[in-house]
Amino acid sequence: MTPASRNALILATTGSVAALGWYLQQRRTSARPQPLHSARTIPIITETIDLGTAEQVLMAMERIPSDDELTLLLHTAGGSVAACVMIATALRRFERSTAIVPYLALSGGTLIALNAQSLQMGKDAALSAVDPVLDGVRVRHLSKASHERSASAAEYDRAMRAYLRHTIDRRIPHTSADHRGEVMKVFYGENAPHEWPILRIDMEMMGISVSDPHPMWGQIVEEIRGRGR
Repeated sequence: MTPASRNALILATTGSVAALGWYLQQRRTSARPQPLHSARTIPIITETIDLGTAEQVLMAMERIPSDDELTLLLHTAGGSVAACVMIATALRRFERSTAIVPYLALSGGTLIALNAQSLQMGKDAALSAVDPVLDGVRVRHLSKASHERSASAAEYDRAMRAYLRHTIDRRIPHTSADHRGEVMKVFYGENAPHEWPILRIDMEMMGISVSDPHPMWGQIVEEIRGRGR
């Protein structure tokens, strides 16, 4: 994840919520999956999750009781470390939560998805490593080198490793410590580039349960992105 936010939003979260409401209104008489009747759905459909996006998402989450069902619809390349961690942490307080990834939720989007209790992914959808990137370089490399920002890089590295370890422990608590350590290596990108796709088959091999999303969720992503252009 990039600690510094980029300014290339496909669609601000506020606009996403409005578009989602419009889309669901148009389909009110159509067949749709049961979760739409009971779950609170928040779309995070943006190239970059910055602090402004996090603010909108957290405000929406704050209005939802923790014992209610929450659904996050994710389509993102990641974003600010702080923003993604704040959303992921807020997600942990919900007793029933689902992250839906029809196409991709990379970097910080992966961190958010892993903190939902249930995960749905499209058949070709991808997640990725979550290790932070600073100035275009993975922080674990900067923290080991002589660099003017190596101290900051080392802090990001330590903090994200600890957060990811806690996330994995919560996600697959009944597996061995050795197995969770191997999963940690995958999601910290120890043997692959930061953006290297982690697919459904990889998730299943790691023992992380993944189910199929209703095709409508992909249609919603396409509709929201289309209205944002």
